[in-house]
Amino acid sequence: MITLSDIRRSPTVINDLASQFDFDLDRASRDNSWITLEPKEKFIVLAGESSGGVFLAYGEGDVERLPILYATSEGQAGLVASNLTELLAMMMALPYWPDLLKFSGGGNLSEMRRAAVFMAREYVEEYPDLPDTTSRIMDSLPIPLLPDPIKLLHDRVHATDCSLVADDGWRYETLFNGFKSSDNPNWK
Repeated sequence: MITLSDIRRSPTVINDLASQFDFDLDRASRDNSWITLEPKEKFIVLAGESSGGVFLAYGEGDVERLPILYATSEGQAGLVASNLTELLAMMMALPYWPDLLKFSGGGNLSEMRRAAVFMAREYVEEYPDLPDTTSRIMDSLPIPLLPDPIKLLHDRVHATDCSLVADDGWRYETLFNGFKSSDNPNWK
């Protein structure tokens, strides 16, 4: 089980997670008074991301063993991992996981698999340093390899049991979006 202390031991890992995976531990210390979970759960913000989204560990127990809820700044939220180790493993396997949810055809596993082929190609071109960064992180932390990270992400988001509620009572929407790979004219 990877702990927050394990991550914090290495400034390189902290920087790599923030810069390449948009998992920024320094963004966890900001004001979280806007966060209300339903059903009511204790939570801790683990990290934030550059557009204002947050990663929350919620429930009772050791923070590293708690499920992880991801909430976007655009009003979507959902379960993305059963614990911190699983979240890091998923990020290493699917650095484009937020886009995969966007192009999921409303949560369709087959559509997610189709979109992943295109996204994997794009990431190789757009982020040439990503393989080295991933290797550095995996050499520093005991991150397991996931046999089917797309299915795991799909299943976790479908199993969402907790959501955010805005101050005005509006419940955050699912992380699954209705776009399909065929909606992107560059993916042929």
